[in-house]
Amino acid sequence: MDGGGGDGGRSRELERLRAERDELDARIRLLESELEAGSAAPVSPGAGVGDGGCVGGGGACQARPGLADADSLPADMIYRYSRHLLLPDFGVEGQKKLSRSSILVVGAGGLGSPVALYLAACGVGVLGIVDGDDVELNNLHRQIIHQEAYIGRSKVKSAADTCRAINSSIKVVEHHHTLKPSNALEVVRKYDIVVDATDNLPTRYMISDCCVLLNKPLISGAALGLEGQLTVYHHNGSPCYRCLFPNPPPVAACQRCSDSGVLGVGSGSDWLPASPRGYKGCK
Repeated sequence: MDGGGGDGGRSRELERLRAERDELDARIRLLESELEAGSAAPVSPGAGVGDGGCVGGGGACQARPGLADADSLPADMIYRYSRHLLLPDFGVEGQKKLSRSSILVVGAGGLGSPVALYLAACGVGVLGIVDGDDVELNNLHRQIIHQEAYIGRSKVKSAADTCRAINSSIKVVEHHHTLKPSNALEVVRKYDIVVDATDNLPTRYMISDCCVLLNKPLISGAALGLEGQLTVYHHNGSPCYRCLFPNPPPVAACQRCSDSGVLGVGSGSDWLPASPRGYKGCK
């Protein structure tokens, strides 16, 4: 006569088999979507970044070698990005385009930290990071990409090391300087999309002007106190930053985090929608 232990064993076996069935079903859906994407839009040899430049122009940013020539994703990428591939509006083709794209994040502070982390984790082909500052102790409550061990060292180096630790398959380009009129166009032209994560108005106007001149979409975020703002400029006919704000306000009227404070979690929660906007821009 079977006791309670026998029923418990059968229940555990049933749960295990169901879990295996769910995993097999998920793998079947992934393979089916990959086959559909491959037959619907095959990638021609030598297309995309395989010719030595970024998608959309620029000669210095080259994404993962060999990916542009592949009709499907490598097995390790299928497993890593499996939750992306299950999304009907993203799938294999979306991941392939993302992996061939390049995004520049200007500023590795409270705004740039979460965006750079998520872009690295999601598998963007080339991630450029621009910042001329060093990590300070009072950065760490909101600039989550940095660690105590990097205090006194370059923010770009700290951010790049963290991004590479999350995803060693992407290319991270380090720009150890502030963006200035003398170098802005040269840097911006190498990327498909620009993320403005700076905290001063002159730089915001300059980045916007560069994106207009080079016809690049711009994703811009801001955070101060308990509030935040996210805007997409110069994309599919939308206005640019200077269109909305033709005349800069007086310097005395502009507040900064160092003057007015900022809630640490606000830098991330108000800004995180920029990451999916970056994904969509790549598509």
